[in-house]
Amino acid sequence: MILFKLLALPITAPMAGVRYCIEKVVEYAEHELYDEEPVREQLLELQIELEEGRVTDEEYAEREAVILARLREIRERQRELAREAAEASAPADGEKRTVVIEVPEELE
Repeated sequence: MILFKLLALPITAPMAGVRYCIEKVVEYAEHELYDEEPVREQLLELQIELEEGRVTDEEYAEREAVILARLREIRERQRELAREAAEASAPADGEKRTVVIEVPEELE
């Protein structure tokens, strides 16, 4: 078995590297897709455009609705990811969870 792994290394190592790179690209793309900051900046820019008179009230309302919908979508995705992380770290049925409380030396 070990011999097979060593002989297959020239094939499996590059594939593992490609898989790692693809995973990192997907991770970065998801981060960019669900980042709130650019959406907030769009909303701020839209408000500035309204104040400067470059957009009408109707156009502002339409574009604001789209931006706020995107912001709600991002926040819902963040809540979903937080829920999944909490469920993944939750103890299984019947399994006990232990809590360790460390007391600073100054309080002992």
